[in-house]
Amino acid sequence: MKKVIRYVVFVLILLFVSIIGFLKLNPPLTHGSIGTTEDKQTVIVALGNKSLLGSIQITDVSINNNQQPTNIKMQISDSEKGFMITDTYALVEDAYAINEFETIPLAPDTSPLASKAMAASPDTSPTTIYGLSITEESSIESIKLTYRFFGLIFFKTIQV
Repeated sequence: MKKVIRYVVFVLILLFVSIIGFLKLNPPLTHGSIGTTEDKQTVIVALGNKSLLGSIQITDVSINNNQQPTNIKMQISDSEKGFMITDTYALVEDAYAINEFETIPLAPDTSPLASKAMAASPDTSPTTIYGLSITEESSIESIKLTYRFFGLIFFKTIQV
């Protein structure tokens, strides 16, 4: 009986370690198109969750050399409407769902699709898309995201 319990515990530990290893090797956060202004002081990045289970919660955003940006917003839109690139959100907050990035979890299966994949898709209904919008006084060269998925912490760097 003790051997059976040991084997079951060993298999459960092995399964748990395998799942964590799989998640670390295949992080769920994906990014799609990147839109910028000419001076790269305003950037919007299409983000999504390629996992079929669990939401992603973005916990921290930094730019360039770990600088904290002054203005970070998350846009929620649909694939037909798209995103708005602007340095002031006061005029478009009603037309676009613009929120603080910490309050919006990225829902499962919301990976940004390429335009060719969207055109080839038989589903014509609009899908929910997420855009991380950052405005700063200096040029933005890279964005570092810290996020949580199933209690694990992940990091992703996006070059602009």
